[in-house]
Amino acid sequence: MRASPLLRLMICVGERCDARGRARQKLCEIESALATRFNAALANGDIKISTRDCLRLCTTAPVIRLEPSGDVYAGIEINELLIEINKTLAGERS
Repeated sequence: MRASPLLRLMICVGERCDARGRARQKLCEIESALATRFNAALANGDIKISTRDCLRLCTTAPVIRLEPSGDVYAGIEINELLIEINKTLAGERS
């Protein structure tokens, strides 16, 4: 298992982002999609998923930030997010 992941997804589940459960629903969708598409990377510790109470981008809820790049996404579709994750794991972005 890797000490530091290649990619960390930080998902805001703060009060505004999680209004009507939207952020937690997105979190479940992401976890399911990653388990299907990137199961080995999750198992190896290459990808980590974490939640935050606030990413300070409340007007664009729900918010997902990819680290180490710092790219922030709001309202991104799961397939688009998977493409960005694949690019990061393939070394096409930092």
